[in-house]
Amino acid sequence: MAPVDSAGGEELVERGWEATRQEFERNLERVRTAVNEFSDDEFMHDKDLARYACYNLGAYRGPSLYQYTEFGDAIRNQEHLEHVLNADEQPWIIPADVHY
Repeated sequence: MAPVDSAGGEELVERGWEATRQEFERNLERVRTAVNEFSDDEFMHDKDLARYACYNLGAYRGPSLYQYTEFGDAIRNQEHLEHVLNADEQPWIIPADVHY
């Protein structure tokens, strides 16, 4: 647990956001590949977990999202992250291990 504006807090925010971004890009690439290369039947049968990647892209919580607000809302984009960081006088980041 650390204030966001501390060295440790800044590192935790950056690592969490980078993990969210990388997971988004990975799922987006899987969906693009599926749309461009798979038949409708292959896509329907979840070839290479294409439908699961679609699910992850639209997720509002779960393993593809790494940062949450104090209310349990997932932070899904950079603007939301900036809003959360600027909304409080001294926000804290609290690392947690959550399993779905």
